Amino acid sequence: MKSLAPLFILLAVHTNIYATTYPPLLANTLDGQTISSQGQVTYLKFWATWCAYCMEEMPLLEQSYQQANAGYHVISVNIGFNQSKRSITNYLKKHDYQFPTVFDSDGSITRQYAVLGTPQHILLDSSGNELYRSALFTDELASKLTKLQGRK
Repeated sequence: MKSLAPLFILLAVHTNIYATTYPPLLANTLDGQTISSQGQVTYLKFWATWCAYCMEEMPLLEQSYQQANAGYHVISVNIGFNQSKRSITNYLKKHDYQFPTVFDSDGSITRQYAVLGTPQHILLDSSGNELYRSALFTDELASKLTKLQGRK
């Protein structure tokens, strides 16, 4: 029995990683609209303008937003560290990005979703259960989003 203890610990940790459930995100976007993840499959991307990988992936985020249809909801969260609403708004306008963006000025959203770095991609089901998380926009994430496109 003693030799099985590490296996049980591994299973407990593995189960906990995939059983994460978050409360709904309710926030105001940069343009003043209220946005919520409640009851919707939601793709969250946490980013910053000083993050090179984040900037490289922004066209993929826009593409995901444009293709989402009713299959999932996209919310962009700027982590707010060393940034201003004005600089973020100017950046988004300059590149004509349309996805809804929340400015996390106090870091509360970043903490709520246990984000430790950028970029961070999180896919949640309609109950707030974490379906997928990655540091980069991966082929696996792209595949999951493609399967969700057009679903109601």
